[in-house]
Amino acid sequence: MSALHAPRRATVSRGVALLLLVAVVSSSGASCPRVLRGYQIGAMPLPRALPAGATLEQVMATVHDNTVRVRSLMVPQAVLLVPGVPRLSARVACEPPRRFRLQAQTAITGPELDIGSNDDLFWLWLRQHKPPVIAFCAHDKYAQSNARRLLPIRADWMPELLGLVQFRPEDAHDGPFPVADGRIEIRSRIAAPDGDLFKSTLLDGTTGLVVEQHLFSAQGERLASVRTSRHRVDPASGAALPHLVEISWPASGVEFSLDVTSYAVNAPATDPTQLWQMPAYPGYEPVDLADPALSIGPVAAQPTAGLR
Repeated sequence: MSALHAPRRATVSRGVALLLLVAVVSSSGASCPRVLRGYQIGAMPLPRALPAGATLEQVMATVHDNTVRVRSLMVPQAVLLVPGVPRLSARVACEPPRRFRLQAQTAITGPELDIGSNDDLFWLWLRQHKPPVIAFCAHDKYAQSNARRLLPIRADWMPELLGLVQFRPEDAHDGPFPVADGRIEIRSRIAAPDGDLFKSTLLDGTTGLVVEQHLFSAQGERLASVRTSRHRVDPASGAALPHLVEISWPASGVEFSLDVTSYAVNAPATDPTQLWQMPAYPGYEPVDLADPALSIGPVAAQPTAGLR
């Protein structure tokens, strides 16, 4: 990445955050459903995975058992829905812990969105963003960079968007606490440079599936959330994966959902070198979010056509 240089007095709008948001956790608490939907394998309910009165260790072990079944996954066909924006055809690829790619396009305009992360860095590209840039940041510079102002989510949390949750041993976890409709909650404290973050993970008390994740600042502001539903069991791996992912970012009012048609689990990528490489888009300047000279300005006005 030494060949990429950000303009020295560059200004990046917070609209860039929309790029990484699709790879982030979120959802509006006011709209959370009281009935869990679509936990099925074929036409049958998913079996019980948690004993009655499960301990914290049992809950975390159940979640991890589901997560470790997935070494990689591909979503060859999905629909990305953003309020007020035409439907986007989307593809997703994921290899935990850091490899993630989400690309979206329309049949008329072509590529509109490209969010990715490899072992070294993550990148963000939105065709309609002004100024025309492709933003990137090295993972080892994220904690001290302006990238945290755009998005308080580390790249290795991206797989959790699809329910591949990890309760990391370096974080402090407490629970489970019973909540409404047979769900349980695990509360986590996560160390961060600007003060601890707090995460609430809601699970189905019977199946042990993660159904909601909410991230809060040290001051109690909800930063991001994700709600997952319509889980199906992948026959080959045995992992239960959501087919509907609903996302929002409360501070910006951004909301969107990913409707997944199918998964390909633990199948080798057809072109891994290209898949996990930061792309180059003609006319879009690479901007390093870790550049100390970078200025993050107010939200830029977006065109009325296409993504906004």
